[in-house]
Amino acid sequence: MHLMVILEDRISEWESKGEILEGYFNPAGAFETVTVFGLVADQPDVATLERLCAPACHQYINAGIDRRYLMLSTAGLRPELLFRRLRRLTPLVPLSRPDVIRGYGDGLAAVAAAAVSHETGTPFAVSVHMTADVEIQARYLGAPDRLWRRFLRSAVNRSFQGAGSVMAAYAPILEYLPPSVTDKAIVVPNVVGISPRPELQTRREGPMRALWLGRQMPGRDPRPILEALDILPTVHLTLIGDGPLHDVARRCATHLADRTRFVRAMDNRKLCASLGDYDVLVVNSGFREMPKTVMEAALAGLPIIVNRLPAVESLEYSRLPVVFVDPNSGSYASALRYMEDNPQNLEAKRRETQDAAWQLWDPQKVATKTADVLRSLAMKGI
Repeated sequence: MHLMVILEDRISEWESKGEILEGYFNPAGAFETVTVFGLVADQPDVATLERLCAPACHQYINAGIDRRYLMLSTAGLRPELLFRRLRRLTPLVPLSRPDVIRGYGDGLAAVAAAAVSHETGTPFAVSVHMTADVEIQARYLGAPDRLWRRFLRSAVNRSFQGAGSVMAAYAPILEYLPPSVTDKAIVVPNVVGISPRPELQTRREGPMRALWLGRQMPGRDPRPILEALDILPTVHLTLIGDGPLHDVARRCATHLADRTRFVRAMDNRKLCASLGDYDVLVVNSGFREMPKTVMEAALAGLPIIVNRLPAVESLEYSRLPVVFVDPNSGSYASALRYMEDNPQNLEAKRRETQDAAWQLWDPQKVATKTADVLRSLAMKGI
């Protein structure tokens, strides 16, 4: 079977952050051929594409869309004009037509998938990776991103109508989808880089080793955790990830240089292999979704400390034995101190976390579920 993945993201940016997973575009290795259709100008490395599509043969095409020009030429992304414009992408589709299309994300890729599907008769699904909570977006996203999303919303919702399936990577996403697509929306967790199940390692002697994973940005600010280290002189913290608050966080930790380590990017394989070196994952997020990195940490058996809101409202977090805290240094410090002072509780939390995570997100089962959705649509199109 032949799958085509349409995406607006730049894969080269994923490369720079180390966010490349084997077979990410080919769940459970279900497809013999995977065509990756990039909408905006990009030049990903061939080896990266091979990893993303493994073990399939891959093809890469790029439309080189200029989003600013697209906005102007469609009178502000008006749905009819936008669909008409995106249907012109059809000649770029390989002559060996795909059996199914996956629009990656609830932005331009969803609309492009619908437009190409309309012209070719190929069934398509859309995978959604971000909750469309306008209040959270207004709080943390930049003005250009919010404007782009607002103008796209009508066309994206229309694309959902034509999709054979809308796959939400996280449960909170379902609440913000149009009611008219409820019957075709399902939760299909994100593909992760943990497999097989790692054995829990015996905790080494020495200071507690805490870990922060992911970009440091508005809505994901590590400073309350860094400030907690002032209260806990024995805890060490490693922060892996870049972002607009990275340099701010480094300055905040200047006096903690002997107990903090900043890593701007790490290959996902190396990152997942190193998770067992840490004792606890600390999270401070204003978003409803549970990041893929948190899933990977839980699958590796890392206990999770996370700010209470909005995480407590997330189905994913509520199914794990997480420690909820208030988003301030004192609350994080109390949780870390309790784990540090109670090693038996920490060990029990590690086992409980890993058991629950594998029950929820066994990587092979998740990949198979994604593949089954796409293969089912492909069979309907035959």
